[in-house]
Amino acid sequence: MASHGSATPSAAVADWSVKRSRSSAGDLRETQPVSDEKDRNVSVTTDRRKHWFPAALSLMMVGWGANQFVSLLVFYRQEHGFSEVMVTSMLGIYVVGLVPALLWGGRHSDRIGRKPVTLFAVTLSMAANVAMMGSVIGTAPLFGGRFMAGIATGLAMAAATSWVKELSQAPWDLHSAAGSGARRASLLTSAGFWLGPVVGGLLASFAPAPAIMPYALHIALCIPLLFIVARLPETRSSGTTGGTPGSHPAPHPGARKRFRLVVAPAAPWVFAAGTTGFAVVPAVIPGLGEGRLAYATAAVAITLGFSVLIQPLARRLDTVRNARSLLTGTTTAFLGLAAVLVAILAASPALGLVASAVLGSANGLLMVGGLLEIQRLAAAHELGKLTGFFYTLAYVGFLAPTVVAFAAQWIQTAWIMAGMLALCLVSLAFIGVNSRKYLPPLLERVDADPAVKVRKHKTS
Repeated sequence: MASHGSATPSAAVADWSVKRSRSSAGDLRETQPVSDEKDRNVSVTTDRRKHWFPAALSLMMVGWGANQFVSLLVFYRQEHGFSEVMVTSMLGIYVVGLVPALLWGGRHSDRIGRKPVTLFAVTLSMAANVAMMGSVIGTAPLFGGRFMAGIATGLAMAAATSWVKELSQAPWDLHSAAGSGARRASLLTSAGFWLGPVVGGLLASFAPAPAIMPYALHIALCIPLLFIVARLPETRSSGTTGGTPGSHPAPHPGARKRFRLVVAPAAPWVFAAGTTGFAVVPAVIPGLGEGRLAYATAAVAITLGFSVLIQPLARRLDTVRNARSLLTGTTTAFLGLAAVLVAILAASPALGLVASAVLGSANGLLMVGGLLEIQRLAAAHELGKLTGFFYTLAYVGFLAPTVVAFAAQWIQTAWIMAGMLALCLVSLAFIGVNSRKYLPPLLERVDADPAVKVRKHKTS
């Protein structure tokens, strides 16, 4: 009899037939391994290394690189004399690169694999920072860098999010609870979005060469990460995505309807909640005077901090029986918007920061809840594409501060917030009415391979 140390990877995986785990919500899930390595054209490993972590770190570093620009806006206005219109345009060019990359990156990673798309995204994020170091010579390098940063973020969020999910299940991870992949990807993405402006702002304020140092630090951290990510196992390849029509497992019949009626109404509030918390609140609370900059910094830290802290709870709220996690997140967004309205009417900066905390919590709840819904709805060969669709809709909410600023020229901000409350209530109604409709099977097949047959695991 062969010793445990000499067992082959495929034999070890085959011995582990079915792993069942229950989430705290009591939902039974099944994760299924590859019974024979020849059934898949992907690498298989059974060691306990956390392959998902470097893939998730790539999300964090790309998010860091994209968001650190936010903390440098004041620096560019003061030191380089850039106008408000110029700086706002730099934010807009980021979205121009982001949205097509989200749509294309997910589809492409489904075809050629997660690793090459993720590696390209991290490399492009570094190139964007190199470009933005050239701000001393004018605005062109900043526009080019922000455009590249948008593309890098879109590619990473579509491909690396799917990669983390797949690396958090058999055969690459035999010990994670169901839903861990969505929580891990969302948590590290949010951490990057938070760390970027915090670290970038500190370096711009206190370090030498403030136009260079934030970008140089990010590049220095990304270089070793590239070598680590390059060694990770691929979860998709041309062999797994190719084949004749009909060879791929189809999503369950109601997947598209559930996406339209449940996920789509919630998605825009992912970033509408976040951007309202850290961008709209500091702009609309009256009576801040010269303290508005410090207040804005606090709002950013509170909003994104609560987004990160709430995410472990978001997975525990999830259930396959209904859309509880999305309902909770959208309700939290509604309460946050209501708090903003009261803060405006009462001219209360303290209540405004409370609203930022609630809206940050809504951002975290909705991001995790949306990704969990997507990962249940998508067939394996469409996971990247559907993840890209979700994030594209989520980034519609990123325009909330622009819409508020534009409408405020003619409408009082209190009435604008009332309108946002009404829209959020409509979304909540859509999700609530359809919460239990078009559900996937209760026993969720977490593994991507349809050829794997579930066998009852016999304990010795």
